[in-house]
Amino acid sequence: MKLNILFVDDDTNLLAGVRTMMHSMRKEWKCRYASSTADALELVGKYPFDVVVSDMRMPGMDGSDFLKEVEKIQQGAVRIILSGYSEMQAQLKSTGSAHQFLSKPCSTDTIVNTIRRVAELKDILTDDKIRKIVSELDSLPVIPELITKIREELERPDPDIAKVGRLVEQDAGTSATLLKVVNSTFFGFYEKITSPSRAVVMLGTEVLKGLVLGVNLLRELDVDSLNGYSVYKLWDHSLQTGYFARAIAKCESTDRSFIDCCFVSGLLHDVGKLVLITKMDSFYQLVLDAVAEQGGPVVKQEMRVLGATHAGVGAYLLGLWGFNEDVVKSVYSHHSFKDCGDKLTAPLIVHVADCLQHEIGLMDSDYVFYPLEIECLEKLNLQDRLEVWKEECAKAMEDKYERC
Repeated sequence: MKLNILFVDDDTNLLAGVRTMMHSMRKEWKCRYASSTADALELVGKYPFDVVVSDMRMPGMDGSDFLKEVEKIQQGAVRIILSGYSEMQAQLKSTGSAHQFLSKPCSTDTIVNTIRRVAELKDILTDDKIRKIVSELDSLPVIPELITKIREELERPDPDIAKVGRLVEQDAGTSATLLKVVNSTFFGFYEKITSPSRAVVMLGTEVLKGLVLGVNLLRELDVDSLNGYSVYKLWDHSLQTGYFARAIAKCESTDRSFIDCCFVSGLLHDVGKLVLITKMDSFYQLVLDAVAEQGGPVVKQEMRVLGATHAGVGAYLLGLWGFNEDVVKSVYSHHSFKDCGDKLTAPLIVHVADCLQHEIGLMDSDYVFYPLEIECLEKLNLQDRLEVWKEECAKAMEDKYERC
């Protein structure tokens, strides 16, 4: 089945160039083109689109406002900004309407690969209702106490950017949202940034102020609406899993980017739960009720009740936002890891870290979770390293609580 793609740009010469670039994809994609937002909205009202790619600076209605209208009409469509417009305020505004951002000039390979990657995500999350919920998100919720601390620091006359970085690294929602922004090509960084604290440094004080204090990209989670669900336990588990993954990675590698990837993958492994609890009243309460009545593990009840798991939801969101493939794979497979490969990878480390956190962390004693895939460690001759990893993870947990 062909993908339906809409390209929107008021520069007819550039649009003709895109049409030429996409000619080679005609067997896989059905592409339509519009030179104004009015024409584009008419097409959106008539045809279903899997992906909408829009220029940012256009007369009448800019790309950001246009994509917000697209979201209202077709919630499940993937929204991508493609623009050479470099004015900072426009960049900040676009963070609330697009899933990904590409800068002009942009090669055919970049556009094609970006669209292909997001199209392949449908295999991860097949339920249309949940996919629409995820597609509507422009940020993840943040626990109130943390966002208050971040705002207070940024409102100081001379904010401590290193302190903001440390605060951001403590929260999955904040980390994921800012990493989505910093890895857009708008900011011109030529490698994927996987460290939340480095993302803060790279964005800089003024951009952070614009995101947090201006367009309010970071939003408080309404804890009172969660019907007794402890988001603080989820927060603590996610943070510890990130620390554990980093500790294991440091035992086996000196590669800074690999270690950072393992940390952020561990920190973000349960972001799917953050997505689902924002719809607590709508349907996730049914999952928690099923766990209370029939027992866990929770992913089993999620699949039975929703037809999707928080692992799939989280992987879909991060893939939609253009995250590193290893991070997406780590989130997707953290409960049940089967693809051992021939070396120790970030997904396997996150799986081990998650299991060890449940084993030695401060979780409820009656919590049911999937066991460690010891066969993978045996295949890689790493089973003897497990005790070393446990010791390092225990130290990481002690260090964390000493800092609190």
